[in-house]
Amino acid sequence: MKNCIFLLLAVVFCSSRAQAQENVSIGPLVGLSIANFRGDVSNTDWKPGLTIGGFYNYSSESGFGFSGQLLFTQLGAQINNKTNEINLNYIQAPLLATFFFGRYGDRLRPKIFLGPNLNFLVGARDKNGNNINGDSNNRIYAPFDLGLTFGGGLNYRLQEKIWLNFDVRYGVGLLDVTRLDNSKVRNNNWGINVGLSFPLGTYNKHTGRLRTR
Repeated sequence: MKNCIFLLLAVVFCSSRAQAQENVSIGPLVGLSIANFRGDVSNTDWKPGLTIGGFYNYSSESGFGFSGQLLFTQLGAQINNKTNEINLNYIQAPLLATFFFGRYGDRLRPKIFLGPNLNFLVGARDKNGNNINGDSNNRIYAPFDLGLTFGGGLNYRLQEKIWLNFDVRYGVGLLDVTRLDNSKVRNNNWGINVGLSFPLGTYNKHTGRLRTR
């Protein structure tokens, strides 16, 4: 019984320390998106595009964390032997469960992440910038796409509580992005991103409150 009590006290002590160390940070992100279609398509190729936006990071002493992001990302593909492009521009909201390797406080923290990706279409254009999504009564591309994002990267502490965030990710579209009855086309892309995170505050799991610094 005495050993059980000591074990329980140790767990509570460790939990309280982890809670005190948990933190939240925010920052900008920019990157390269390399996209293509998969499914009932042919004669397409990978197309580079831009990713830009911001993110919210939560991390704990245990190594587990969470990242919520809001991004503008250019997807689509090159078509017709690379003579033209389909540019599908999305507002993306990845919700990523993250695990950090190494010890809490290390200057370099490798990480892996996985989670759903909510995509809201804001434009569909060709290489010359012409609209290719029809009119409001006859849209060609679906306004929403759901995907799965996974990848890995590194967080490097530049100075106290300011981190350089680097990651490589792969996004798999789960829904048909067209409204055509005779085909199913899904998004497919690689991403290489760099961000800079700044401290926002400390999240207390017990109270459910964020204490800003």
